[in-house]
Amino acid sequence: MPNPPSPTSDENGRKPDSGSNTAKASGEPRRVWVSAVLLAALVVTVNAWTTRHLGWGLENPFGITSIAAGLGLAATLGEKFLPEEERGALRISLARIPLAVVAGLWIVFGTIAATRSSIVVFSDAKESSLSNESVILTRMDSVNSIPPAARSSKDEPLRFEVPTSPFGRPYRLKVPGYIEQIVEVHPLTGLTVLPDRDLRVSPSVLFRPPPSALQELSLGSGGKFQILELAGKTSRPLVVSCQKSSFLLGREQEIPSGWPELWKLELDISGVTAVSSMTSAALLGWHHYTPLRPPRDLTPDMVLEARVISGGNAIIARARVRLRKDPLIDVPLVAESTPKALPPKEVPSCPAPE
Repeated sequence: MPNPPSPTSDENGRKPDSGSNTAKASGEPRRVWVSAVLLAALVVTVNAWTTRHLGWGLENPFGITSIAAGLGLAATLGEKFLPEEERGALRISLARIPLAVVAGLWIVFGTIAATRSSIVVFSDAKESSLSNESVILTRMDSVNSIPPAARSSKDEPLRFEVPTSPFGRPYRLKVPGYIEQIVEVHPLTGLTVLPDRDLRVSPSVLFRPPPSALQELSLGSGGKFQILELAGKTSRPLVVSCQKSSFLLGREQEIPSGWPELWKLELDISGVTAVSSMTSAALLGWHHYTPLRPPRDLTPDMVLEARVISGGNAIIARARVRLRKDPLIDVPLVAESTPKALPPKEVPSCPAPE
């Protein structure tokens, strides 16, 4: 009569493979830990990405890291101390299903992060804030501007949420007071723009009327100072002033310390220094300039003509200049040997006092 199989043998008399069961049991906590680590890393990464590109998220990265690490630690401790029935359910929920789900979430997040990015534009030291309309961002293949994201305060930087690619995408950026520039926007890191550091300042021009023309700009003389933009055979008036001074067109800047010495040499050559009062008046008038704001920022290669018009409606001094990339250009006006009379319709009027 055959002996019944022993409790430690199966129906064929073989002993169960206890080693494989042990390896399976030891592998499941490892999968739980992998799921917990991947989930924690995803939470931290998504929070950092939303904070960088969307402007919202948990502000303290250590806090979100602690929360994510705590969740992973809780899952690991639960595997050790929960009853067998609850551990089995936990292994199913954390080791099998979430690993695939977390991997899928990583793929979705990676796709979004590789195709969406942001440009953050801060104001410079001279501007307290930037308006939504002042900063213009456009794609290279379109003239339509991209609106900035909403912000809770006007003192916050402007944030543009833009599409990109894994290899980056170029955009045109125009900030007031600076030359339009092409910027490259990459995924993940995005782009932060500090105008003082990253952009080229729009050129400015200091126009200096000669001493004779300064006298014509004195109060009651009826003289006028006018700047035109030239484009081919056409001209467009930009600004008019009736102050007795030099005129700084564009972004206001400090006069270089060496320029007054050059102005003195200029007066010496012209013979004006024979009359000391005229020398002093000219130097003071040139140094204390009148700032003029053009209708739009000046750009390199723009051609300008400045002229002083007498009270008798004749051009008594003028200068023409093509702008370069220099932040500040000194342009002296030259007195006309034969003043040119202007028709009444071309004579500008003095602006109303502010």
